[in-house]
Amino acid sequence: MSGMPHESDVQVGGDVRVTQGPFADLTGPVLAVDHVRGRVQLTVDILGDATRIDVPLSDVRAV
Repeated sequence: MSGMPHESDVQVGGDVRVTQGPFADLTGPVLAVDHVRGRVQLTVDILGDATRIDVPLSDVRAV
């Protein structure tokens, strides 16, 4: 299996880990997937607060 995530692996409600960028190694549930823009919205815990972030689909992996 290749290192790139398959779009079907990332689904609303599923947990993902951010693999690159400033949010690398954070995990959280997926809120929305925009396949047209290639973006994923998820909630991660930053300093004890649930924070909604938007990252490229290529920067997340289903866990």
